Amino acid sequence: MEAACIMASGTARKRLEFLRTRKDGFLSFQTSKYKLHYYETPTGIRIIMNTDLGVPNARDILHQIYSTLYVEYIVKNPLCVLGDQLSSDLFSTRLDLYIRALPFFSPRAA
Repeated sequence: MEAACIMASGTARKRLEFLRTRKDGFLSFQTSKYKLHYYETPTGIRIIMNTDLGVPNARDILHQIYSTLYVEYIVKNPLCVLGDQLSSDLFSTRLDLYIRALPFFSPRAA
């Protein structure tokens, strides 16, 4: 199965405003070809991951990406300006390794 992950900001943030429909927030959206998983932190950071349809709820995975990767390599990095486009090679590398280690990741898409 395939997986892709992005951190939402700017334009993507505006596009996702309409997705807030539940008290606990929007969790996922499914089409006939893919499933979009969504996680928003209390501070407004949004993490989105597209997967194959067979992938179950990825909320815990997205929370892990935020709490262990984003916080460690972006928030704690004095060279990263919060609110700007993410430009940390270390964060990108660690995120790529994390996604590739997920049980539903397929290297055929890489």
